[in-house]
Amino acid sequence: MFIDSHCHFNFDCFKAEQDDLLLALSDANINNLIIPGTDAKRWPEIIDLVEKKTELKEHKNKLYFGLGVHPHFLTDFESDHLSQLKELLVKSLKQNDKRCVALGEIGLDKLIETDLATQESVFLAQLAIAEDLQLPVILHVVKTQSRVLQLLKETKFSYGGVYHAFSGSEEIANEFIKLGFKLGIGGVITYPNANKTRNAVSQLPLTSIVLETDAPDMPVYQQLTPHNSPLHLKNIFDSLCQIRKESPKVVAQQIYENTKGIFSIIND
Repeated sequence: MFIDSHCHFNFDCFKAEQDDLLLALSDANINNLIIPGTDAKRWPEIIDLVEKKTELKEHKNKLYFGLGVHPHFLTDFESDHLSQLKELLVKSLKQNDKRCVALGEIGLDKLIETDLATQESVFLAQLAIAEDLQLPVILHVVKTQSRVLQLLKETKFSYGGVYHAFSGSEEIANEFIKLGFKLGIGGVITYPNANKTRNAVSQLPLTSIVLETDAPDMPVYQQLTPHNSPLHLKNIFDSLCQIRKESPKVVAQQIYENTKGIFSIIND
């Protein structure tokens, strides 16, 4: 069984095919998806999507979610979004089915126009909420690895999470692992010329890895579809097995346990 630890299943490109795709995912033994939130206007639709699909008995899939303010969406950010975020998270965490498993996607991105001071302010506020609610975070880190590490250490954030779309060195990976984070490994390792990342991933403790597609983004090598799909998780898994020493069975079982563990998924 596989878990796509990062899939934007609520995005418009999936809406017409959600039911068919869930059935195809079930057939492929990809039974669980974690949907990260990116901005306030999408939080209600994510919660609604997870609730509706959970109620359908014909689907074996289990959907989970996180809520957060992604740095790419800070142009629409308003200060009251933070109080809304905490209120929604508190309400979701009180539900018996425990579908809310993280705060995120949050982080810092040096390649966007929003200034880093604004990004850091919102990032730190969300880290404080996650700490208060004892939730792991899903990190978006672009050209800001050292600064994110510094902020995590300064705030003494203690609930870990996932460094989404990891593509760095083994040294950087180990710094995040020390702070309780897993590395989200996606389509980049399917590219034969991604030597730095493939080498790092081949050397990391298997206990530190989770798999993700970031669908509809982060395409896999020689992708034929117009957008990435959670079905491509198997392509990523196959590439991971090619660069690891362990057997595919061991890799699959350990990554499954890693993902359940970091997100405290207990009703699977």
